[in-house]
Amino acid sequence: MKYSRDKVAIIITNVDQTIIWVNEVFTQMTGYNFMEVRGKKPSILQGKNTEKAALNRIRKSLKEEKSFHDRITNYRKNGQEYTCALTIHPIFNTEGLLINYIAFEVDNNFSIPSEIPLMNITGKIQGESLSEDDDLNMFFRIVDYFRKEKPYLNPDLTQTEIANTLKTSPKTLSSIIRKHTNKNFSFFVNQFRVQEFQHILPSKRMSYLTLFAIAEHCGFKNKSTFHNVILNHTGYTPKKIAIQHKVAS
Repeated sequence: MKYSRDKVAIIITNVDQTIIWVNEVFTQMTGYNFMEVRGKKPSILQGKNTEKAALNRIRKSLKEEKSFHDRITNYRKNGQEYTCALTIHPIFNTEGLLINYIAFEVDNNFSIPSEIPLMNITGKIQGESLSEDDDLNMFFRIVDYFRKEKPYLNPDLTQTEIANTLKTSPKTLSSIIRKHTNKNFSFFVNQFRVQEFQHILPSKRMSYLTLFAIAEHCGFKNKSTFHNVILNHTGYTPKKIAIQHKVAS
């Protein structure tokens, strides 16, 4: 069976196992978008028929800071059960300290997980050097940099600027983002701007601003682009999202 990255859901959590990033395949597979799972634990996917033995093995592996692979029954947002192959890897920094977890989940349309390279990384994965899959390591660094430093708040952010910061080439940066998200650099950046907009929208300190003024705080430069990006990423207009958050436009 031919392996395809576009069928692998990726979940990155912090050391407390709280979700800090998911890829688009995760949303396609589970029905949950990033904002619905941000700050929550992957256990949001579990339900009444999730195998207790598998959960116990996961807890044991996480406690021992070891990689884990098994099959488990999870639940989509609509309540539908699905069986998946699940691999979880602890991520260590160069000093050997645990800093994150990264999980790969494949729906049961794959019958032989051993044929999927991402499901079979061995040894300790370090945030600075992932010899088994260098491009995955770079993608992890890109996500971590965007999450911590928020470069997307700069409306004039360029691919070259990010590439120089991460000491890679714009071509490599673009290729890695497309490989792991199936989207281009612009879409990737706007994903973080949309998340920032949804995150700060309910803030009382922003309540006196118009929606576009809030958007400018998130890195949006053009009003029409802001409207189109929000609609494209969420399926709702900015005004509709504001109503959902009970914020006046």
